[in-house]
Amino acid sequence: MINITVRGHDFEEVDTIETLAKKAQANNIHSLQLALTKSFPDLVEKNTRLSTGLGYKFKNTLQAHQVDVGILSCYSNLIHPDTKEREKIIATFCDYLKNARYFGAPMVASETGSVLPQMGFTEENFKEDVFQELIEVVKELVACGEHYQTIVGIEPGTHHPLHTIEKTKRLLEAVPSDYLGIVYDSTNLITADTYKDQVDMTEAVFKELGDKIVAFHLKDYLVEDHKIKPVPLGEGVIDYKKIIAIVEKYCPGCFVVLEQTKDPYMKRAVEWLEG
Repeated sequence: MINITVRGHDFEEVDTIETLAKKAQANNIHSLQLALTKSFPDLVEKNTRLSTGLGYKFKNTLQAHQVDVGILSCYSNLIHPDTKEREKIIATFCDYLKNARYFGAPMVASETGSVLPQMGFTEENFKEDVFQELIEVVKELVACGEHYQTIVGIEPGTHHPLHTIEKTKRLLEAVPSDYLGIVYDSTNLITADTYKDQVDMTEAVFKELGDKIVAFHLKDYLVEDHKIKPVPLGEGVIDYKKIIAIVEKYCPGCFVVLEQTKDPYMKRAVEWLEG
């Protein structure tokens, strides 16, 4: 048993909450990962107009079509090198945590970002002092999450300060809270050299950290020019049946988010997962 979830911005031609709700219902989707700045950038003006009333509007409109918000996205550069910008990012994230309940979302999620302002790749991200800074940021976010009783979901990735399972475990040890969870994307943590071990890696992670995994991103891929290239589910080489079996075994009811599977491929992917 899993909660099949899609990113709201993977639906095409969506300009109203009602349209989003109808599109999700038509594709037999009952749970969304909602990134407001991507689906409705004018509505929230880069996160500056988040409110209780807006949350209720989303919740009521979506629920009228049997759709819920499983994850509220506030994907940001949590480790922004400019401390003033970082303070603004943390404040925005806390505002999401404050309002998540009105959207009906149990968590707010983000990756960890980069020491480069525009989120680019640099090996500087892997330094220990950067990781220690990240711990302090996550402590601040989790304290806010505890106050508003909303989970902070952090997603590791190979190019980010949180780029290995070992560091993920260290983060969880450094911030021991029920309000810190991991958004695990197994494709985010493989390379062209390790992708054949993806199923075993996923099993090992869920066996060790299953109780801390609050959502799972399911992202198919091809290996081209020695790089991982994301593709819609079914168009790549991911062994999704074995991986979903692992998720169900260790984390029943987990939010399984289709990533990079957009509108034309969505209904087919849902049918496969339900089958």
